[in-house]
Amino acid sequence: MDSDILLDGGLIPAERQRLLLERIEQDGRIASAQAALDFGVSEDTIRRDMRELADAGLVDRVHGGALRKSKASHRFDRRVVTNESQKTQLAARALPFVAPDMVVLLDQSTSNLMLARQLPIDAGLTVITPSPDIAVAALDRGLTRLMLIGGMIDPLSRSASGAGALEQVAGMKPDLCFLGACAVDLIDGVTAVDYEDTCLKRAMVAASRSVIALITADKLDTSSAYKVAPFSRLDHMITERGVSDTILQRYSNSDVEIHLA
Repeated sequence: MDSDILLDGGLIPAERQRLLLERIEQDGRIASAQAALDFGVSEDTIRRDMRELADAGLVDRVHGGALRKSKASHRFDRRVVTNESQKTQLAARALPFVAPDMVVLLDQSTSNLMLARQLPIDAGLTVITPSPDIAVAALDRGLTRLMLIGGMIDPLSRSASGAGALEQVAGMKPDLCFLGACAVDLIDGVTAVDYEDTCLKRAMVAASRSVIALITADKLDTSSAYKVAPFSRLDHMITERGVSDTILQRYSNSDVEIHLA
Protein backbone atom coordinates (compact mmCIF):
# COMPACT_ATOMS: atom_id res chain seq x y z
CA MET A 1 0.00 0.00 0.00
CA ASP A 2 1.29 3.47 -0.88
CA SER A 3 2.46 5.23 2.33
CA ASP A 4 0.94 8.50 1.11
CA ILE A 5 -2.63 7.12 1.02
CA LEU A 6 -4.83 9.22 3.32
CA LEU A 7 -5.67 7.53 6.61
CA ASP A 8 -8.05 8.36 9.52
CA GLY A 9 -9.70 11.76 9.23
CA GLY A 10 -8.51 12.21 5.63
CA LEU A 11 -4.88 12.97 6.59
CA ILE A 12 -1.72 10.95 6.47
CA PRO A 13 0.07 10.78 9.88
CA ALA A 14 2.84 13.18 8.84
CA GLU A 15 0.32 15.84 7.80
CA ARG A 16 -1.75 15.40 10.94
CA GLN A 17 1.37 15.67 13.09
CA ARG A 18 2.39 18.86 11.28
CA LEU A 19 -1.02 20.39 12.03
CA LEU A 20 -0.86 19.21 15.65
CA LEU A 21 2.56 20.82 16.02
CA GLU A 22 1.30 24.09 14.52
CA ARG A 23 -1.59 24.13 17.01
CA ILE A 24 0.73 23.44 19.94
CA GLU A 25 3.09 26.22 18.83
CA GLN A 26 0.15 28.63 18.58
CA ASP A 27 -1.79 27.70 21.72
CA GLY A 28 1.03 26.39 23.89
CA ARG A 29 -0.60 23.03 24.60
CA ILE A 30 -3.12 20.57 23.21
CA ALA A 31 -5.47 18.03 24.80
CA SER A 32 -5.53 14.57 23.24
CA ALA A 33 -9.30 14.18 23.64
CA GLN A 34 -10.09 17.46 21.88
CA ALA A 35 -7.54 16.79 19.13
CA ALA A 36 -9.11 13.38 18.49
CA LEU A 37 -12.49 15.04 18.01
CA ASP A 38 -11.10 17.79 15.80
CA PHE A 39 -9.21 15.40 13.52
CA GLY A 40 -11.82 12.65 13.53
CA VAL A 41 -9.47 9.96 14.82
CA SER A 42 -9.12 7.92 18.01
CA GLU A 43 -7.32 9.18 21.11
CA ASP A 44 -4.87 6.28 20.67
CA THR A 45 -3.98 7.70 17.24
CA ILE A 46 -3.40 11.17 18.71
CA ARG A 47 -1.35 9.74 21.58
CA ARG A 48 0.80 7.91 19.03
CA ASP A 49 1.27 11.17 17.13
CA MET A 50 2.24 12.95 20.36
CA ARG A 51 4.72 10.20 21.22
CA GLU A 52 6.40 10.48 17.82
CA LEU A 53 6.56 14.27 18.09
CA ALA A 54 8.04 13.97 21.59
CA ASP A 55 10.57 11.36 20.44
CA ALA A 56 11.65 13.84 17.76
CA GLY A 57 12.20 16.46 20.47
CA LEU A 58 9.44 18.75 19.14
CA VAL A 59 6.98 18.68 22.09
CA ASP A 60 6.82 17.64 25.72
CA ARG A 61 4.21 15.01 26.51
CA VAL A 62 2.10 15.53 29.62
CA HIS A 63 -0.90 13.70 31.04
CA GLY A 64 -3.77 14.19 28.61
CA GLY A 65 -1.85 15.91 25.85
CA ALA A 66 1.34 17.77 24.98
CA LEU A 67 3.07 21.09 25.63
CA ARG A 68 5.22 23.33 23.49
CA LYS A 69 8.87 22.37 23.92
CA SER A 70 10.87 24.67 26.15
CA LYS A 71 13.80 26.22 24.28
CA ALA A 72 15.48 27.52 27.43
CA SER A 73 19.23 27.13 27.76
CA HIS A 74 21.22 26.61 30.95
CA ARG A 75 24.03 28.83 29.67
CA PHE A 76 23.88 32.34 31.17
CA ASP A 77 25.82 33.90 28.29
CA ARG A 78 23.26 32.62 25.78
CA ARG A 79 20.24 33.53 27.88
CA VAL A 80 21.41 37.06 28.55
CA VAL A 81 21.24 38.03 24.86
CA THR A 82 17.91 36.26 24.24
CA ASN A 83 14.76 38.43 24.44
CA GLU A 84 16.81 41.16 26.13
CA SER A 85 14.36 43.99 25.40
CA GLN A 86 11.40 41.91 26.57
CA LYS A 87 13.19 41.03 29.82
CA THR A 88 14.02 44.70 30.38
CA GLN A 89 10.32 45.52 30.04
CA LEU A 90 9.35 42.75 32.46
CA ALA A 91 11.85 44.13 34.95
CA ALA A 92 10.45 47.64 34.62
CA ARG A 93 6.94 46.30 35.29
CA ALA A 94 8.25 44.58 38.42
CA LEU A 95 9.60 47.76 40.03
CA PRO A 96 6.28 48.91 41.63
CA PHE A 97 6.29 45.74 43.76
CA VAL A 98 9.57 46.81 45.39
CA ALA A 99 8.85 48.81 48.56
CA PRO A 100 11.37 50.79 50.67
CA ASP A 101 13.51 48.81 53.10
CA MET A 102 12.56 45.44 51.61
CA VAL A 103 14.86 42.45 51.62
CA VAL A 104 14.74 41.32 47.98
CA LEU A 105 16.00 37.98 46.71
CA LEU A 106 16.98 37.84 43.04
CA ASP A 107 17.49 34.36 41.64
CA GLN A 108 20.07 33.51 38.99
CA SER A 109 17.90 34.44 35.98
CA THR A 110 18.82 36.91 33.25
CA SER A 111 15.49 38.71 33.78
CA ASN A 112 16.76 39.53 37.26
CA LEU A 113 19.96 40.92 35.76
CA MET A 114 17.77 43.43 33.93
CA LEU A 115 15.90 44.12 37.18
CA ALA A 116 19.11 44.72 39.14
CA ARG A 117 20.06 47.36 36.57
CA GLN A 118 16.84 49.26 37.34
CA LEU A 119 16.42 48.93 41.12
CA PRO A 120 15.96 52.20 43.03
CA ILE A 121 19.13 53.24 44.83
CA ASP A 122 17.52 55.37 47.55
CA ALA A 123 14.95 52.90 48.91
CA GLY A 124 17.10 51.21 51.57
CA LEU A 125 16.83 47.85 49.85
CA THR A 126 18.80 44.79 50.86
CA VAL A 127 19.50 42.68 47.78
CA ILE A 128 20.46 39.00 48.00
CA THR A 129 21.55 36.93 44.99
CA PRO A 130 23.62 33.85 44.12
CA SER A 131 24.71 35.44 40.83
CA PRO A 132 27.98 37.42 40.68
CA ASP A 133 26.75 39.12 37.48
CA ILE A 134 23.59 40.34 39.22
CA ALA A 135 25.59 41.40 42.27
CA VAL A 136 27.94 43.48 40.14
CA ALA A 137 24.98 45.02 38.28
CA ALA A 138 23.43 46.03 41.64
CA LEU A 139 26.73 47.54 42.76
CA ASP A 140 27.11 49.39 39.48
CA ARG A 141 23.59 50.72 39.99
CA GLY A 142 24.68 52.17 43.33
CA LEU A 143 23.04 49.81 45.80
CA THR A 144 25.12 49.40 48.95
CA ARG A 145 23.28 46.71 50.95
CA LEU A 146 24.09 43.56 49.03
CA MET A 147 24.63 39.92 50.00
CA LEU A 148 26.17 37.46 47.56
CA ILE A 149 25.21 33.86 48.31
CA GLY A 150 28.38 31.78 48.23
CA GLY A 151 29.31 28.32 47.03
CA MET A 152 30.78 26.63 44.00
CA ILE A 153 30.15 28.70 40.88
CA ASP A 154 28.63 26.78 37.99
CA PRO A 155 30.38 28.12 34.85
CA LEU A 156 27.23 27.61 32.74
CA SER A 157 24.68 29.34 34.96
CA ARG A 158 27.37 31.65 36.43
CA SER A 159 25.72 31.19 39.81
CA ALA A 160 26.58 29.71 43.19
CA SER A 161 25.14 26.27 43.84
CA GLY A 162 25.49 23.29 46.10
CA ALA A 163 24.92 22.56 49.79
CA GLY A 164 26.52 25.77 51.03
CA ALA A 165 24.25 27.97 48.95
CA LEU A 166 21.17 25.98 49.96
CA GLU A 167 22.08 26.29 53.65
CA GLN A 168 22.47 30.04 53.39
CA VAL A 169 19.11 30.49 51.68
CA ALA A 170 17.38 28.26 54.25
CA GLY A 171 18.47 30.70 56.98
CA MET A 172 16.88 33.71 55.26
CA LYS A 173 13.36 35.18 55.22
CA PRO A 174 13.29 37.73 52.39
CA ASP A 175 10.22 39.85 51.83
CA LEU A 176 10.16 39.24 48.12
CA CYS A 177 11.69 36.76 45.69
CA PHE A 178 11.91 37.52 41.99
CA LEU A 179 11.98 34.21 40.17
CA GLY A 180 12.97 33.37 36.62
CA ALA A 181 12.05 30.07 35.02
CA CYS A 182 12.95 27.91 32.04
CA ALA A 183 9.31 26.90 31.61
CA VAL A 184 5.88 27.55 33.16
CA ASP A 185 2.66 25.60 32.88
CA LEU A 186 -0.54 25.62 34.92
CA ILE A 187 -0.31 21.87 35.56
CA ASP A 188 3.45 21.23 35.65
CA GLY A 189 4.11 24.54 37.41
CA VAL A 190 7.48 26.30 37.33
CA THR A 191 10.22 24.05 35.94
CA ALA A 192 13.91 24.30 35.04
CA VAL A 193 16.39 22.45 32.83
CA ASP A 194 19.21 21.98 35.37
CA TYR A 195 18.98 20.08 38.65
CA GLU A 196 21.32 22.27 40.74
CA ASP A 197 19.61 25.40 39.44
CA THR A 198 16.26 23.89 40.35
CA CYS A 199 17.32 23.03 43.90
CA LEU A 200 18.42 26.59 44.57
CA LYS A 201 15.24 28.05 43.10
CA ARG A 202 13.17 25.69 45.27
CA ALA A 203 15.00 26.86 48.37
CA MET A 204 14.44 30.50 47.44
CA VAL A 205 10.72 29.97 46.92
CA ALA A 206 10.42 28.13 50.25
CA ALA A 207 12.26 30.89 52.13
CA SER A 208 10.40 33.89 50.70
CA ARG A 209 7.24 35.56 51.95
CA SER A 210 6.15 36.53 48.45
CA VAL A 211 7.19 35.25 45.00
CA ILE A 212 6.94 37.06 41.67
CA ALA A 213 7.88 35.30 38.43
CA LEU A 214 9.21 37.21 35.42
CA ILE A 215 8.31 35.08 32.40
CA THR A 216 8.76 35.82 28.70
CA ALA A 217 5.86 34.67 26.52
CA ASP A 218 7.85 31.88 24.85
CA LYS A 219 8.18 30.05 28.20
CA LEU A 220 4.45 29.86 28.91
CA ASP A 221 2.79 26.48 28.40
CA THR A 222 6.16 24.75 28.22
CA SER A 223 7.75 22.23 30.55
CA SER A 224 11.30 21.30 31.56
CA ALA A 225 12.81 18.37 33.40
CA TYR A 226 12.82 19.54 37.04
CA LYS A 227 9.99 21.02 39.07
CA VAL A 228 10.67 24.20 41.04
CA ALA A 229 7.20 24.92 42.45
CA PRO A 230 3.49 24.60 41.69
CA PHE A 231 2.12 27.50 39.69
CA SER A 232 -0.18 28.30 42.62
CA ARG A 233 2.86 29.10 44.80
CA LEU A 234 3.39 32.29 42.84
CA ASP A 235 1.77 35.47 44.09
CA HIS A 236 2.24 37.34 40.81
CA MET A 237 3.43 36.57 37.30
CA ILE A 238 4.67 39.26 34.96
CA THR A 239 4.71 38.39 31.27
CA GLU A 240 4.62 40.07 27.87
CA ARG A 241 1.66 41.83 26.29
CA GLY A 242 2.31 39.80 23.15
CA VAL A 243 1.16 36.53 24.71
CA SER A 244 -1.74 35.01 22.80
CA ASP A 245 -5.29 35.57 24.09
CA THR A 246 -5.82 31.81 24.32
CA ILE A 247 -2.87 31.33 26.64
CA LEU A 248 -3.49 34.50 28.62
CA GLN A 249 -7.09 33.53 29.37
CA ARG A 250 -6.02 30.25 30.97
CA TYR A 251 -3.55 31.94 33.30
CA SER A 252 -5.94 34.79 34.09
CA ASN A 253 -8.42 32.22 35.41
CA SER A 254 -5.92 31.10 38.06
CA ASP A 255 -5.50 32.58 41.55
CA VAL A 256 -2.12 34.04 40.57
CA GLU A 257 -2.29 37.72 39.62
CA ILE A 258 -1.12 38.25 36.04
CA HIS A 259 0.51 41.49 34.94
CA LEU A 260 1.49 42.45 31.39
CA ALA A 261 4.57 44.43 30.44
